[in-house]
Amino acid sequence: MKKFLKFGTVGVFNTLITLGSYTLFVSLGMNYLLANVLGYGLGVLNSYYWNKKWVFQIKEGRANVFLKFVAVNLLTLAFNTSILYFLVNGAGLHPVIANVMAVGCGLVLNYILNYKWTFNKAQ
Repeated sequence: MKKFLKFGTVGVFNTLITLGSYTLFVSLGMNYLLANVLGYGLGVLNSYYWNKKWVFQIKEGRANVFLKFVAVNLLTLAFNTSILYFLVNGAGLHPVIANVMAVGCGLVLNYILNYKWTFNKAQ
């Protein structure tokens, strides 16, 4: 439970970075799907650092951790972007509101995959 709370704390900051940059990009006229990819990428950079160092406390020398982390986040990004597309084009929601919902949907998937696979110390 402690790891999940730490993961959630990091997630709050990642979400602020992701949503903040997304909102900025959309307000500047960028396509909402491209803004989602770029904003998510910025959140992922923050997430990798803090999850590796603080949440899961992985020491240096695990070269495959970064590749696993990228794979998990690409999967989560595809999941989030699909939901975002549906909410904007199918349900007619505002892109910023839809993105908040889409990011929330990926939290559990991302945590489980990172906990069980990316940062699993037993591997």
